[in-house]
Amino acid sequence: MKNLLFVLFSICITGLATAQGTLQFNQVRLLEGSQGNCPTCWTVPAGKVWKIGSVTCSSGNTMYYVVNNRQLGLLATLGYSTNDPRYINPFPMWLPAGATFGYNGMSNNQAITFFALEFNVIP
Repeated sequence: MKNLLFVLFSICITGLATAQGTLQFNQVRLLEGSQGNCPTCWTVPAGKVWKIGSVTCSSGNTMYYVVNNRQLGLLATLGYSTNDPRYINPFPMWLPAGATFGYNGMSNNQAITFFALEFNVIP
């Protein structure tokens, strides 16, 4: 009887652990911007998740990354060191479907590129 209960319990736990679905690699995305402020430049498509891994920028301004229209932290790759008290290393950053992503503080005629991996969510 104990063995039967253990097997049933194990099956239930295994089913709960995999109930969120799996991720299937879809593509590499280059999220490129060139306007001064763009807090909602990109939106993660339905049925996808993004893993943003890094950023490069041609500006030395104080720039911030923005998720769901909330300015969250300083981007240190823009001339600031990791010793700056405002610096928060956001990478890697996972964004769910429907999330918006962007930046604030860049001068016009500059450029920024975020490098992201896009995954399909398989139920």
